[in-house]
Amino acid sequence: MANLIQVIGVGPGHPDYITPEASRLINEADILVGGERLLELYKDTGKELYPVKNNLQEMAGYIRERYRHRSIAVLASGDPAFYGILEHLKRNFAASELKVSPGISSAQLACARLGISWHDAAFHSVHGRGADGLADLVRVHPKVIVLTDPSRTPAVIAGMLAAEGIKGKKIYVCENLSYADEHIGEFTIENVPGDVGTSGCVVVICDE
Repeated sequence: MANLIQVIGVGPGHPDYITPEASRLINEADILVGGERLLELYKDTGKELYPVKNNLQEMAGYIRERYRHRSIAVLASGDPAFYGILEHLKRNFAASELKVSPGISSAQLACARLGISWHDAAFHSVHGRGADGLADLVRVHPKVIVLTDPSRTPAVIAGMLAAEGIKGKKIYVCENLSYADEHIGEFTIENVPGDVGTSGCVVVICDE
């Protein structure tokens, strides 16, 4: 019987947020696949490491050639099912070939830091995606959580919302969550600085 491909959420970044199950599965794996920053934690373990950059199709081929006779773990930032790598893997492998272990998402941690619930939030990601539909979400929902990327920064998002006539909302910019340089800034749509969240972050847009 072929090995299952382990798809493992490793949390927002700091090792403290990796679950015990995730740690066990990572330790049992022969090969780790993931972003360079994630793999940095395991560079001295003797495991084979395959960095993921802009090579998702090549990654799928690499896994397919090996997983039947070697144990492979695909590491995903946050939770693999929350705007993560799971959808891409499902386009290349059957559900029966994948086993998913959830992780703590940056959106969850952002809400924990802010002391707010997230069950009533709408979610959107502009990370590698467009911002289509975001303004409509913000108009309809009192709380929207957005994952950003370096080209779609909080200031860019705020400018787009302002151009759509949306005003009076608070914007919390949650940067580097779980790391030593973690920072959370509170702004309004009209005054988000251009230099915050430029490497990607979680933005919470809400009425109060």
